[in-house]
Amino acid sequence: MGVFSLMLAGCRSTGDGCPPLVDYSLKEQKRAAAELRALPQNSPLAAMIVDYKKTRDACRASGS
Repeated sequence: MGVFSLMLAGCRSTGDGCPPLVDYSLKEQKRAAAELRALPQNSPLAAMIVDYKKTRDACRASGS
């Protein structure tokens, strides 16, 4: 299963447009950050991760 597929695997709509947010441990976050930094410059995957963060931030701001 690809990285993006894994990110979407836990998504379920709550009816308000935002899926429930998955909590990641500090260890997982540090590993993901290291892997993200290792991607080639202008990586489409890196751009998708940035978009995913924006979505998570918007869901948090909306109280979801």
